[in-house]
Amino acid sequence: MKVKSLSHVGITVSNFEKAVQWYWDMFKFPLVAEETMDEKQVEALYSLYGLKNTKLRLGFLRTPGGAVLEIFEFTPAIPSEKVCWNKIGLTHITLDVRNVKKWYKKLKDKGVTFLCDPQKTGPNEWVFMQDMDGNLIELIDLKFNYIALRYLGAIVAPILRRLQFGKYYK
Repeated sequence: MKVKSLSHVGITVSNFEKAVQWYWDMFKFPLVAEETMDEKQVEALYSLYGLKNTKLRLGFLRTPGGAVLEIFEFTPAIPSEKVCWNKIGLTHITLDVRNVKKWYKKLKDKGVTFLCDPQKTGPNEWVFMQDMDGNLIELIDLKFNYIALRYLGAIVAPILRRLQFGKYYK
């Protein structure tokens, strides 16, 4: 048995309609599925959500590569907190793009908040931004590393696992 791919990432948003519009305006991610759950349906999944007296609306936004960004709107909502990088847990999602500097200019012109100017690490270029609710999004251009990861990864990863990174595996 093996995992086929990363399917989707879920984020919580303050307003479903605004999030659908924002992700369309910024990245052209279309809404491809939507579901609403009332209080009883959410409470039936208490072991998952840990919530009572709460409604849930969720949707799938399809990305060009086929992965999905799942958006959740809970009512009532709890205000978000600033991401703490050294706190255990998820910190951000990353979108693979070409030409980070062009994306930076385009999105900055649309009023997007960036946390830094475009950066370079080796051949890779990247920048961090926030969506309308402060969720962190990294834009990265992997340059030729994209080909290595995407097409050669299945060959290279097992070799690296045994040789360079063998100490991490039992």
